Amino acid sequence: MGGPKIKTSDMESHYRSRDYYGASSYYSSGRNVSVTPNKRITDASEVFKSTKMIDEFNPAKMKLPREACDSAQSPHSKGIILQNDGTGSMGKYSLSLIQKQFPKIIEKMYAAVSWDPHIMCMCVGDVAAEDEAPLQATQFETDLRILEQLEKIWLEGYGGGNGSESYILGWYFAAKYCKMDCFEKRGERGFFFSFGDEGPTPKLTPYELERVFGQREGLSKRKLTATDCLEMASEKFNCYHIILHGRGYYRYNGIVSDWKQLMGGHACDLSDYDCLPDLVCTILKMYEGLSKSEAINSIEDYHTKQVVTEALCDHEENVVDEKVEANGDGNELEIF
Repeated sequence: MGGPKIKTSDMESHYRSRDYYGASSYYSSGRNVSVTPNKRITDASEVFKSTKMIDEFNPAKMKLPREACDSAQSPHSKGIILQNDGTGSMGKYSLSLIQKQFPKIIEKMYAAVSWDPHIMCMCVGDVAAEDEAPLQATQFETDLRILEQLEKIWLEGYGGGNGSESYILGWYFAAKYCKMDCFEKRGERGFFFSFGDEGPTPKLTPYELERVFGQREGLSKRKLTATDCLEMASEKFNCYHIILHGRGYYRYNGIVSDWKQLMGGHACDLSDYDCLPDLVCTILKMYEGLSKSEAINSIEDYHTKQVVTEALCDHEENVVDEKVEANGDGNELEIF
């Protein structure tokens, strides 16, 4: 599971060379690359300045596939996707996500894993409600450029009031349009974490897929259920959904049970948003060989430990991350 462990004494210098150790201080002064220094940011619109979906994040217009490839600086690359709900019900969470949660996830990740993370961020809306930006996706990045890309995402803020958002679009994208050396050379899955406060869209129609992805070759011509999309993504990724307590969580009954029915213990009901980085990294530690109990007990803060324990209450104690058959030459595997 994963590549060779890095010695603790070498860990800091190894990752400082890739510019991730500045992640948690990226916004600590209350600024970002486009805001006057020392101005305290209190609204998401001061960070997410886009007023429409840009072409480089538009699945119908971007160059595909998105790639997470080995290099001299990251010889044991592994793709990890962080997908956020960008609809109106998420409210205050959107600002906290970029200023606090994602930077903390990035830094904590390096203490949790033995491989080289290549991070992509996604943002989802509601394709069934005809949102203009039902899915946006950055490049895979290995340094702080991922935060700069995140700022370019358009927080459309809509959604259809139907109790679900199109999280499963990200699964379809990950399955069809992500090329990762970890999977194709070594038979190792990446990780897909989605975050949101509503239920999963139950299906994707051929019309909806074409509206999101354009007239791409190989696009599904049949209706796909949420289970179909999850199974497709699970060929390449260990998939998790973290249920957040935004307005949508309290507006519709059955959201938690819907996610649990779809994903079992990989659907995590998180009562405190500030514990998100620790929950993600606890899950990653389990794939590094720790049991669930051992990974949770590595959390020092009592409150965080309790929240993470509750979120993982239905998760298995030990994960079995079986490798898939890899062809060894870096060419994409045919899985459809």
